[in-house]
Amino acid sequence: MKSGPASLVGTVALAAALFALQAQASTPEPGLGALPFALDIRADPGAAQVQAGTLVLVAKKGTDLYANTDGSETADNTPRVLFQPTGDFIFSAKAAAGFGKPFDGAALIVYGDKATWGKLLFELAKTGKPGISTTVAKGAGDDAHHGAREGNEVYLKVVRRKDMFVFYTSQDGASWNMVRAFSLPGAATVKVGFSAQSPMGEEFRARFSDIKFRNAAFKDFWQGE
Repeated sequence: MKSGPASLVGTVALAAALFALQAQASTPEPGLGALPFALDIRADPGAAQVQAGTLVLVAKKGTDLYANTDGSETADNTPRVLFQPTGDFIFSAKAAAGFGKPFDGAALIVYGDKATWGKLLFELAKTGKPGISTTVAKGAGDDAHHGAREGNEVYLKVVRRKDMFVFYTSQDGASWNMVRAFSLPGAATVKVGFSAQSPMGEEFRARFSDIKFRNAAFKDFWQGE
């Protein structure tokens, strides 16, 4: 990344992390990656921690971001770290999970409000196998399951191009699989970031590393690059 006034401002903002994380309300330290934004930390119940350049979200029992298919049942209490990007962007991270109970999960999310959001989730399925699920909520939720994944780590990516969002996954962070494309009302002003959930477990820790962000429009839709 080139140095200059913009990067200096980003560095100063991110350097307040340790104090801000104690207060659960500001900006993580420089080691989280190229995120030169003010961050919105919501970690009650739960916690947000920075450990050696990795963001750790601790989700307590009963935490979930959920909407059923008619909108009559919803949940919106996951610990999360969000930021508000502008323009087209490509945002990715490696998610690692020590799964315990079904539906423990680590996610990248696109969040407008309680009724308007999208979730790219690496979770432990009811079958006992890790996999990828997505939900797009526009009042009601629209769930999809995208198959099992081996191991307890996966790369997740969110891309915005104009009013379209696209979700991708990867095993190595280099070769990507497109899993879902969608639009959201107010796409230009939604926040983006990290979330963790544990609807049934006592506690779940999601680790996000190799965090990358850049303002760019993809050239290859299928790779998001």
